[in-house]
Amino acid sequence: MTLSTLSPSFGLTTFQGRGIVERTITPSTPGRVYFQASYWPARFLQPDASSDLHPGAPVEVVDTVTL
Repeated sequence: MTLSTLSPSFGLTTFQGRGIVERTITPSTPGRVYFQASYWPARFLQPDASSDLHPGAPVEVVDTVTL
C-alpha cells in the first residue's frame, strides 16, 4: 500500500495523519479526503506529482497552510 502526501486546501490549524480519498485528486485539480471524522478539500503537496488519487486510496494529510 502506497500513501501519497496531500495538503488540505485551507484550514484553521495544523493537522497531520492518515485520510482516505473521497473525491479524485489530480496534480492540477483539488479533490476531497475523509480525515478526522469529516471531509476536507485537498490537493497534492508536490505539484509535479505524476498520477491521480482515486476514491478509497489512503493518503498522508499534512496541513502547511498559514492563516
